[in-house]
Amino acid sequence: MTHIIIPQTNPFQYFGIRLLVLVLAIALLFGAFEMGYMQSEEDIIEAKGGLNSLLVQQKVLKKQNKELSKEVLHLERKYLLAQEACHIIKSGMSKDLQKIAALEKELTFYKGIVSPGANKKSLYLQSLEIIPISVKQEQADADEKNHYQYKFIIARQVKKNTYAKGSIKIFIKGLQENKEVKLSMFSLLVDVKGEKKAKKEKEFKYGFKYFQEFSGIISLPEGMVPQSVDIIINSKKKKSIIELSDLAWSKTGGMKYVGQ
Repeated sequence: MTHIIIPQTNPFQYFGIRLLVLVLAIALLFGAFEMGYMQSEEDIIEAKGGLNSLLVQQKVLKKQNKELSKEVLHLERKYLLAQEACHIIKSGMSKDLQKIAALEKELTFYKGIVSPGANKKSLYLQSLEIIPISVKQEQADADEKNHYQYKFIIARQVKKNTYAKGSIKIFIKGLQENKEVKLSMFSLLVDVKGEKKAKKEKEFKYGFKYFQEFSGIISLPEGMVPQSVDIIINSKKKKSIIELSDLAWSKTGGMKYVGQ
């Protein structure tokens, strides 16, 4: 006869062990969850701290960029002002050089009057200039005419406290309709409006101690081609006559003469 031995078990003990194991497992899981949550919270806090640091750096960089932009704008304004000042200085220097050249020319002229040289006569034509200009008229069919600006200077050697008096005749010679013509420049004078002047005299009158300058505008007849100029200077006191003949006329530049 065989006997089967069945060990006695306590159901409360069996289920208690299992329950304990289950509780421990739940506790471990909860602990792991808590540790993970705490770690993730630390990571979040650390990430937030980094973000705040980046935001602070961004604000600092924005401020620096704004200050640099202001400084760049200030430097650009200073550069523009310096450039404008440089332009003004250059323009002023150019004008000063022109003034110096004009003064040197005037000084040379006065030196020529005070000590004109051995070959200079007591009375002489220092210079003559007749150059073309454009005169605008109100009429559309007469925008440009044969208008010329003239300027001449007569001078004398300074020896005594006396005055020179007399007259000057200037003749412009050329061709008009294939014919030779010789016109008195005094008869060609016009006023600032371009109209012919009403003149009683027929020649330029002078009266001076050192020198005298004449200037104005003349208008040549339509179709006239000027070729040369004749000049006659009469002196009342010494009854002398100075003649300059066939002074060349340039087709484009008019006529320019400087006394020798």
